[in-house]
Amino acid sequence: MYKATGGSLEGFDFVAPVGAAYTHAQPIGDGDFLLVAPWPSKGVEKNGHIWRSDGTLVRQIALGEGINQVQTSSRSEVWVGYNDEGVYRAGEPGLTCFDPDGKRTFSFADSVANDDVVPIIDDCYALNVSSDNEIWVYYYSAFPLVRLVDKRLAGIWTRVPGLGAHAFAVGEKSVLFAGDYGDRSSITRYFPESGRIEMGHAIGDGQQLEFTRAIGRADRLHLVASSAMWLVRAG
Repeated sequence: MYKATGGSLEGFDFVAPVGAAYTHAQPIGDGDFLLVAPWPSKGVEKNGHIWRSDGTLVRQIALGEGINQVQTSSRSEVWVGYNDEGVYRAGEPGLTCFDPDGKRTFSFADSVANDDVVPIIDDCYALNVSSDNEIWVYYYSAFPLVRLVDKRLAGIWTRVPGLGAHAFAVGEKSVLFAGDYGDRSSITRYFPESGRIEMGHAIGDGQQLEFTRAIGRADRLHLVASSAMWLVRAG
């Protein structure tokens, strides 16, 4: 595994437990990192593994089934979004939060979802842990953009663009959505206050970026294209 800091690249070596198929990596604690498999596997029921940089496995925590999104906060809370199989086959609540020891401290289905105001999460498409207190989530099938502050509903926008976006970044005035059902490499800028929409593509080295993966964190949208990673900021 590699960690990029200030333009430098640092590598870590470790031996994963047999059957662990990691798809997500996040920093946690004081220099440790969390590796997560979307499903528990035979012999590996706890699918969140916390490692030290020297390759020591610190502990294992159970984070649920059908994991689609994982982001940690600076106080080591673990936010997890689930896909439709996790929601409907395994009974996961769409979005949840765990403390560093794996204790569930928040359930979207129990604390926020409301048939009259906030639709349930059928499939968590994108998650943005903007700060310790502010969390944003975008999800199927109603595709609202929901803002949580201190684990409480702080805003919902139901007419947002970019159906099928797989990441987003939140700026002071606008939200950048990465991809949609029609064009996975599109960029859509949405202004929540006015409802204005701007559609286009990111440009890198004079070329349109055909990115294959995007990760949104606070106002930063990280785009992975070929062998490079590009950074776009929402304003």
